[in-house]
Amino acid sequence: MAKQNQKGITTPQGFSAAAGGCGIKASGRPDLAVIVADRPCSAAGLFTAAKLVGAPVLVSRRHLKNGKAQAIICNSGNANAATGKIGQLNAAMMSRLVAEHAPVQQANANLVLPSSTGIIGRQLPMDKIKRGVIKLAQGLTRGPAADAAVAQAIMTTDLSPKQAHRSVKIGPGLGKKVHLAGVCKGSGMIAPNMATMLAFITTDAAISPRMLKTALKRAVSETFNRISVDQHTSPSDMVLVLASGAVDHPMINKPGAGFDRFSRALIDLCADLAYQLVRDGEGATKVFRVAVRGAKNQIDADRVAKAVVNSPLVKTAIHGGDPNWGRIVTAAGYSGAALVPEKLSLQIGPGSPGPQRSAGKRPKPVTVFKRGHPPVINAAMSRALSRIMAGSDIVLTLDLGLGKAATAWLGCDLSRQYITINADYTT
Repeated sequence: MAKQNQKGITTPQGFSAAAGGCGIKASGRPDLAVIVADRPCSAAGLFTAAKLVGAPVLVSRRHLKNGKAQAIICNSGNANAATGKIGQLNAAMMSRLVAEHAPVQQANANLVLPSSTGIIGRQLPMDKIKRGVIKLAQGLTRGPAADAAVAQAIMTTDLSPKQAHRSVKIGPGLGKKVHLAGVCKGSGMIAPNMATMLAFITTDAAISPRMLKTALKRAVSETFNRISVDQHTSPSDMVLVLASGAVDHPMINKPGAGFDRFSRALIDLCADLAYQLVRDGEGATKVFRVAVRGAKNQIDADRVAKAVVNSPLVKTAIHGGDPNWGRIVTAAGYSGAALVPEKLSLQIGPGSPGPQRSAGKRPKPVTVFKRGHPPVINAAMSRALSRIMAGSDIVLTLDLGLGKAATAWLGCDLSRQYITINADYTT
């Protein structure tokens, strides 16, 4: 099993980073970050499914065509989206600035992946970014301070920075330990097929671009594409991963035990980051997991979970601590999945982590809907439901009773604070 701790983006061998403020944000908060590898890496990326995409998405897609990259640059406070040809030229210029001033092989701008997040429709202040890149390139370093600085600099409406780390042993006799580390941002405009989220992952594993892309697709499918804050995707989303190959183990270039171990560690890392994104959802006070089992097929399982996670009525009930099973089962009913009411059941239980962990004995899950109708809820069950719904982490388990397919999605409550945040946000 992959080990975890608080190490960050420069923990894997072969990476350094720097971050700080260059004046994009009027607040003066950090808004520029650079991550650089010692040499060109195997690289892979996945991007927003939206049709309107930001200029950095277009440029990074182009730069990743050969599966190689050496650096990532990210600015926050300005999305560089809906900015036309000038925006694309500016995104490409960000890559060139890093290539010229950081130790990028042959100053090749195609090895630098740009990303941006923030307000849509404004051109980047390239004079400020140029000064910022020059300064950061001179301060590239490794360690917790650099990791924390990057996590802070990519934030927009986030309330907290988000990092994760895993290590896993790979190779003959499992004698080689490789590290995977990630940093991400995101709080609002979070929906399946990614959202206003950026995630950057580094690893010192030796893995081919093709297998790295395969592992990333699997990880994103099971994690970032199964979360939702407000159903709204954005033009900026991307998940990028660089593999330095600094650990001396047999190259992972085909399916097998080594790939499976690496893939599981990557999924675990992304699941950690995805949970942090939902926990920090705009105005969120609770996280809820929708576990679906007994579906006819995988598509139906995801349809049901997505419908429940996205339902404003479910989200507000979660916020109010109301175990309103009617809202949950009717969301499943309109999801488009195959469903037989007489076979449908719903259980509400405590999630983890959460305050229940340290609040004495955790209440047992309560079945509130069983094979098409609600059972009698006695006083003890009612008290258990109240405790569960008062927690910050809740699990809704829907059993469709039609097959063996299963899934799990994450969502958060919809609060008054969400409205306040987005009513005041400058566009």
